This record gives sequence, C-alpha cells and structure tokens, in this order.
Amino acid sequence: MNKGGTVRIFWEKVHLSDLDEVEDTYFYAIFRDKNLLYIGMAYYQDIAREVKNTIRDFDMDTAGLYLCLGYITSTTYGRITLQIIRDVECALINALQPLYNTQCTSSYTGRSGLEIYNRGCIRGKIET
Repeated sequence: MNKGGTVRIFWEKVHLSDLDEVEDTYFYAIFRDKNLLYIGMAYYQDIAREVKNTIRDFDMDTAGLYLCLGYITSTTYGRITLQIIRDVECALINALQPLYNTQCTSSYTGRSGLEIYNRGCIRGKIET
C-alpha cells in the first residue's frame, strides 16, 4: 500500500494560441466558459500536441475553450514519479468530474491518504 502525502498544484490559465510557448507542465484542464470538460496529464509529453490531440479526439469546437495548466509546486513524496502523476490525475478526475473523462469518474484507484491542494484557476483541497 502506498503511503499518503501532499501535492500542491498551481493552475495557470492559458489560451490555446499560447500553447506553443509553454514548457513542462504536469496536468492540463480544458474548460468552456466555467464548465470543466477534461483533465489530462502531460508528464514528459509535448503539451501543445497533447491538448490538440484531446480536442481532436473529442471533436471539440475550439470556440470559447481555454486551458488551465497544472504545475506541481511542492510535494512530500520527495520526487515526482509517473505513478504519483497518475494518482493525482485520477483523484482530480474523481473529485471534479469533467464532462469528457471516462476513467476514474466512478472510483479512485490510486494511493490512499493523498492530499492535493489546488490554487489558481482550479482551487480547493482534494483528499483520497
């Protein structure tokens, strides 16, 4: 069983047209107006390509879309691993219930005792 810990994420609002200038983020959230459509991870991936693929895969109209990019600012886990990123993504999806996500919507399958503190364009604490 994985030991609990804390992850702090800062969410920055970014327009689709500015994606090519963004480097190294862990998560992205796609919104239309104030409606959360999708949460994805971008760990070791090109964020611009990942977002464009998501928009294409779900055949989203880009009018009115904007993004929030999630940067881990601190963690008690020591180092950030792919498994931690996956657990945080699943906890975010389970708690926030984005319209287009299908995995992790009915249950959380990651580590217990995880606390996620969000600030910026996504706010609040999520506990597993």
